[in-house]
Amino acid sequence: MLLDYTQCSMSTYTADCSGVASALYELGGMTVIHDASGCNSTYSTHDEPRWTTMPSAVYVSALTEMDAVLGNEAHLIDDIVTAAGELSPAFIAIAGTPIPMMTGSDLKGIARLIEKKTRIPTFAAATTSMRPYSIGAAQAWIELARRFVMPANPSAGTLGINLLGATPLDFSVGPMLGSLIAAARRAGYTVNACWAMGSSLETLAASAQARVNVVVSASGLPLARVFEQQFGIPYVAGLPVGALASRWHAAVEWASKNRRSVSLSDFLGTDTGGMRSAVLGEPLAAACTAAAANLVNPGSTRALSPLPALGAEAPILTADLSEDRLRETLRGTDVLAADPLFDLIAEESGVSRTVPFPHEACSGRIWHRDMVNLFDPDAFSRLLGDIGGSTQKND
Repeated sequence: MLLDYTQCSMSTYTADCSGVASALYELGGMTVIHDASGCNSTYSTHDEPRWTTMPSAVYVSALTEMDAVLGNEAHLIDDIVTAAGELSPAFIAIAGTPIPMMTGSDLKGIARLIEKKTRIPTFAAATTSMRPYSIGAAQAWIELARRFVMPANPSAGTLGINLLGATPLDFSVGPMLGSLIAAARRAGYTVNACWAMGSSLETLAASAQARVNVVVSASGLPLARVFEQQFGIPYVAGLPVGALASRWHAAVEWASKNRRSVSLSDFLGTDTGGMRSAVLGEPLAAACTAAAANLVNPGSTRALSPLPALGAEAPILTADLSEDRLRETLRGTDVLAADPLFDLIAEESGVSRTVPFPHEACSGRIWHRDMVNLFDPDAFSRLLGDIGGSTQKND
């Protein structure tokens, strides 16, 4: 994989292979990160806050130098088959890293062979550790959906909404996801399934029964499009934050009634924000936060993200920013709400003031206590106040 830029001030985000493990963590499968011995500590120590409270079968293949040089894939296959025999997982997922990428390992072929030997659904994600977590999570969920989601049963009726795109990398392990589910229930919706926190594999398998899929992060959007194509389920890309809550409710109702999807651009409209302040983070969260700020302080705030949009484009959002592009984009900005690891690049760009907006996929648990619950009215009001918006609460 070619890299078209380097970084000296901006931190890297959680890698795509860890995104696979995070997306599948709670579902009773076995995830194998094909990498050198000891590399599982990177995932468990930095990328997985559930590691000490919730067990999951996440392993590293312990690839040795001679295995890599000689292309000894039998070692990987035998170890996975042996472990699967002992654990009887619901599925097996293999995530790639730089070494198998450089040696040209056929992970999909290996997955097919393992499935033939174990008779356990097995798939591989085309991850390389050179791309962010959202890409790996999206791949993992699509593969899982293809294997396990059943067609809707007309006699069973429809069951509210699904939430697509929830991992601790974006929602942490605090109350944020619970606050989102509570907001959906207050709006009159039953949450059928959450991809993929707090729902079992059996619950996810019934996802096709839902009326509407609600995309809660960019990593859930590719899955939403698969559900739309295969099962005809429309989706809404957007979050009920601040004064956007009533708009979100209207969008879900419209999608359910018209059986048509509402993209992030449709949800947020033509708002392009302004130069005075900026919100930097996960694309969907940043865009909706900036749009909510503009509802009470028009033309003040725009959204930025170094992460790929994965289809979540909107006029207010500039995504997939390299360090050089981000530095140039921030020039002339007075206030930046971002993970504190971006304070250095903000200083280099002449930003007058930064507002802590920690993101677990960026800085891990360093600023966990300062995570902002976007769906808590008081916390969101404080954030808007710090950015320079209003203290208006959620509808």
